[in-house]
Amino acid sequence: MTKTIFSATALAALLAGPVLAQEETRLIEDADLDGNYTLEDLQAAYPSVTAELYAEIDTNADGEVDQDELDAAMDTGTFDRLED
Repeated sequence: MTKTIFSATALAALLAGPVLAQEETRLIEDADLDGNYTLEDLQAAYPSVTAELYAEIDTNADGEVDQDELDAAMDTGTFDRLED
C-alpha cells in the first residue's frame, strides 16, 4: 500500500511540473514578423526588460535579438530574475 501511495504521489508531482512551467512561460511575439525581437517585443511580455538587459541578450551586438539569442536567454534563466 505504501508503494502505491508513493507512486501515485510521484506521478502527480511529475505531471504537475510541466503545467507549472507552462504557467510561468510568457509569450514573446515578434510584432513586425521579421524574425527578430525588438526591445518593445520583449517589454510587452516582460515590462522590466531594460535597454541594458536587451543588449546583454543580443550577444552578437547587431542591435536585434534573434530566436537563437532569445532561446539562450530563456535557457540561462535571464527572464526568471525579472520582477514582472
